Amino acid sequence: MLVAELEDLHAAYIRLTEKFKALWTFHQFVKGVHQTFLGGAPAYDVDFNAIYERLREAGSSVTSAGMTEDARDRLDRIETELSLATRTLRLSDRTLAPSLVRRFFDKVNPQDPKIAYHLLRFYFSQPELDDDTADKLDFLVTVAAARPESGGVLPRDRDDAERLFEAIVAGCSWPAVEAEEAGGLVSAMDELADDVARARSFEDLVRERRIENLRTIKRRLGFALANPRVLASIGIANVRTRSVFRRFFEEEKRRIQEATDRIANLEREVSHAGPVPPDFGRFRDHRREFERLEEEANVRAGDLLAMKRRVVELLEKFDLRQIDTDEIDDALEFDDDAAPSAPAEPSNALRQAVDKVLAAVEMGDGSFKEIAHLELESWEGRAAKRAIAAGGRPVSDRDALLIEGAALRVRAEEVTAQWGRAKKMGGLPALRAQASETLVLAAETDRRFAGLIDEAGEESLPEEMKALVRSRFRLLHAYSGLWLLRDAEEG
Repeated sequence: MLVAELEDLHAAYIRLTEKFKALWTFHQFVKGVHQTFLGGAPAYDVDFNAIYERLREAGSSVTSAGMTEDARDRLDRIETELSLATRTLRLSDRTLAPSLVRRFFDKVNPQDPKIAYHLLRFYFSQPELDDDTADKLDFLVTVAAARPESGGVLPRDRDDAERLFEAIVAGCSWPAVEAEEAGGLVSAMDELADDVARARSFEDLVRERRIENLRTIKRRLGFALANPRVLASIGIANVRTRSVFRRFFEEEKRRIQEATDRIANLEREVSHAGPVPPDFGRFRDHRREFERLEEEANVRAGDLLAMKRRVVELLEKFDLRQIDTDEIDDALEFDDDAAPSAPAEPSNALRQAVDKVLAAVEMGDGSFKEIAHLELESWEGRAAKRAIAAGGRPVSDRDALLIEGAALRVRAEEVTAQWGRAKKMGGLPALRAQASETLVLAAETDRRFAGLIDEAGEESLPEEMKALVRSRFRLLHAYSGLWLLRDAEEG
């Protein structure tokens, strides 16, 4: 009986020792984040030295057969102290954004693999799981799953990774998932990681939503994060994805830098002819924001894609006489596969409405003052200018949708304005047919708007999403006004 009791005490002592190591490591990490990025020390005060001394003294009691009761009391008090310290550290951790965890590792680059191990032990010892904790776990799992000698570019063997994560989650109290469910998640994760590895270019990653698909399934894991098999698959997938993204990112960053230098030269040329248009200042602001995200190790695929789009838009707008669209694509090396497929031939009514907008923009020489009667949004006007420069065909599906939405909005507003006069003059039957055709076309265009907005999701910047939503709502406003007139007449 005494031997069993000593063994029990020894196991409790080992467990508390491991917990102390995890808390001490996490305390050092939090302190390092504050000192490196927040300019000070964390606000809490935990006397880890005193706890360590009491833990060391308790170790002597655990090995003495005559002091079992004393040893148990000591260990109980230490466990209470560590629980209070855990709560304090958890509250402090809630003030730290997940990006700070990534920035700390990128800047400090700690070499000891045990650091990620103990940080993960800390997070998995928490009773709850929130979105920020899941994001931090996702990054730390990536660090732990990489082979230490590979510089983070090669994953561990699966068996090795599973053994590591089994030790990490040993004390986790989250609900367990069934083996069958874990197996399904592992298969899905491995398949998505293979999909990322097959990407041939950055555009391929974004167009096929390869990284986003992986990110989506990880958001839905919940407590399955604590399964060692699932964790190993996440870590291996993350290491592989990170390696692919880094390779493409360096290539794209070089191309963007070359194009940025070209824009700087163009700005100097433009300045000789008069005031520099504000577009160049806005581009510099976006460039600085991109560099800030890069410094924080927080660049996502959508950020890089948005930067490339801004480069192309600026060159198209101010350098059309010297550079054609193919030359711009060559400068940034867009894949031919990434080019949008030719849209289906529009109806005559839609073609006439689009031609009217393009003709007005072309005759106004791109001046928004000259085409104010159309009340185009600035992004709709730019899409129209790009289409004119490309021979009257939109350069992308997004541009085609913006132009068609604006054209149908203008057409619907014109029919609505003519409705009262036509009713008095007896010309309503012809106008009613025109209204019905416009409503059918507008409904289809709204459906395409909804699909594009849903597909864009997190890969679009807020201002780009706002542009799509605003153009769609303006079309719906014109549509509803015309629909109400026709409906009242039919009633």
